[in-house]
Amino acid sequence: MTVEARGPDFAGIAADANLLRPLQRLVENDPDRVIAVTRRGDDLLDWTAKQTAEQVRAVAKGLVARGVEPGERVALMSHTRLEWMLADLAILSAGAVTVPVYETSSAEQLAWILEDSGAAVAIVESDELRALYDTVRDLAPACREVFTIEPTDGVAGLDRLAEIGAQVADDEIDRRMAAIGPDDLATIIYTSGTTGRPKGCMLTHRNLGANVAQVVDAIGGEVVPDDRGLLFLPLAHSLTKGTLLFCLEMGVPVGFTSDIAHLPEELEVVRPSVIAAVPRIFEKVHSSAHHSAHSTRKGPIFDRAEAVAVRWSKEHHAGKVQPWTAAEHWVFERLVYAKLRQALGGAMRLAFSGGGPLGERLTHFFDGAGVCIYEGYGLTETSPTLTINRPGGWRPGSVGRPVAGTTIRIAHDGEILAKGPQVFDGYWHNPTATAEVIDDDGWFHTGDIGELDEQGFLKITGRKKELLVTAAGKNVAPAPLEDRLRAHPLVSQAVVLGDQRPFIAALITIDDEAFADWAQEHGRAGSAVGDAADSAELRAVIAGAVADANTSVSRAESIREFVILPRDLSIEADELTPTLKVRRATVLARYEAAISSIYGA
Repeated sequence: MTVEARGPDFAGIAADANLLRPLQRLVENDPDRVIAVTRRGDDLLDWTAKQTAEQVRAVAKGLVARGVEPGERVALMSHTRLEWMLADLAILSAGAVTVPVYETSSAEQLAWILEDSGAAVAIVESDELRALYDTVRDLAPACREVFTIEPTDGVAGLDRLAEIGAQVADDEIDRRMAAIGPDDLATIIYTSGTTGRPKGCMLTHRNLGANVAQVVDAIGGEVVPDDRGLLFLPLAHSLTKGTLLFCLEMGVPVGFTSDIAHLPEELEVVRPSVIAAVPRIFEKVHSSAHHSAHSTRKGPIFDRAEAVAVRWSKEHHAGKVQPWTAAEHWVFERLVYAKLRQALGGAMRLAFSGGGPLGERLTHFFDGAGVCIYEGYGLTETSPTLTINRPGGWRPGSVGRPVAGTTIRIAHDGEILAKGPQVFDGYWHNPTATAEVIDDDGWFHTGDIGELDEQGFLKITGRKKELLVTAAGKNVAPAPLEDRLRAHPLVSQAVVLGDQRPFIAALITIDDEAFADWAQEHGRAGSAVGDAADSAELRAVIAGAVADANTSVSRAESIREFVILPRDLSIEADELTPTLKVRRATVLARYEAAISSIYGA
């Protein structure tokens, strides 16, 4: 294995580059180009570049009228929606800094972000979130005013800002926009964090702009003028924000929705051809298709189609699809793959995955079904993309090669280190935390464990802080086992245990949709997971999933015992982050009794 890999040469960005330039170029060159769409019932309302820029300017003038100065921080707390983009660009146009806040944040988290960032103004989505803000107002004395996106007393907050700013001269906004340089701060994104208090990642216009250029260099050639995107993960997360900036740069229109529960409906209406998502979304799509087939007695057909899709993808990327594979693939294209793509809206062909490792088999399956997934890797601190699979450099099971201008190094303990123009300068008002992750030679320490192969492809094997050390001294990375378990259609989440314990074990939750089908088949229709968690039938199925996961590791690393939890983990219970990562500390504390039952404590 190699210890260092470098991406292609990077030309850099213009001396006057900032995140507002892409929209400005579109207004100058193609003002009527549609760059966003919003739902109105079952119809879509187009937003052109000119229309968007006019609304952004109007809101920016309102912020200026309310005293927002260049460099001041403005908090933005909302679900993913068009108004989030408009507000974000308006904040930047006023020369200010956007501080995104997850709409699921608690009062304590909101208070900390407002206080730590020193936000002068807050823009929140609804009266409900405004009420949450009111409970912490005294803890954030710097925040002098709050506006609500949704109408209050019949007037939307962004419209109110536009009215307030009507007397501000256009020249003032032009002056502020022209003054923004690459090294000016653009946003402070607070890490959602699976443990500890969130830290504010300072990302400049250079960091984010360079990363957009790097991603365009890697996969921009795959995007065509007729493409359409759909954003559904929180825009407070760097992956979604980076996708939005990429789409603006490419002139690709995007739709917005925050309702993951009704994502199939949104996909049908918006019909995106390009999406970015975390692995759990793709796992859920596969699980839903699997169970839909098996619940209608078409399971053998789906299972065969899945195997053929995987085989076709492997042969295709090896350079030659065997005739019998091509023939079977042609049959299943009509029976299975086209229906799967229809469930994704009917136009899906390209997807990007980040935020965690995506299984090799799942990547091949979607590719064989007509949806190519380019998996990448990065962190909030890296704007976010460090590596990505791309045309001519696509290896399922890896997160790709370094993007242009980026160097990846594997430290002696396996930790992934990175350098590049997209890497942040540090945490807001936290030099101690900054010094912990950026060493004296300028390397950013990601906290992730990985490997580089001879061709420079990076594979993530775990989190440094999550590495388990058994009582016998065996080091075990939980992520590969957890990923393999989640590949089973019945499994929703898995938390592997074993730190300072005599053996490896797991807490497992069951997918509610899949369980309903399973319960119907086993004479338990209408029952809850908790009613069947200890049943021999369900435990036998999950034992099979555990046995399969264990084939990927040594005996010392294998799972010996498991407990099926009575319900799935959730964002609402603070057990998952807004991007569906497990908050391990919370789960371990909450299910201490179940863990004790495993180890006899």
